[in-house]
Amino acid sequence: MEAELAALDTAYVEAHWLRELLMDLPVVEKPIPAILMNCDNRSRLPNDKENAKSSRHVRRRVKCCREDETLRSDKCDLYSRREKLADPFTKGLSRNVIDIASKEMGLRPI
Repeated sequence: MEAELAALDTAYVEAHWLRELLMDLPVVEKPIPAILMNCDNRSRLPNDKENAKSSRHVRRRVKCCREDETLRSDKCDLYSRREKLADPFTKGLSRNVIDIASKEMGLRPI
């Protein structure tokens, strides 16, 4: 859980940096639409009981992620683990799962 929260917190920081960069460019249409991030980490939900038992630095990251989500227009969608597009690149999966993920990414079979 700690690594996932650290990654989510870092993603929010990077999204904020990207938004500020796009605001400075004169060719980008204003206002900038929300930056959508996909997340399968249920620990970011406010009613998660595990967060109450966590160490201080984990609670800080959870708090930062929640504040970032409420204060800014960036969105973090929760989705199921079956829909993860990063899995084919990081884990050994069955041929069927890889084919489905490849089609969702727009890849064509060879």
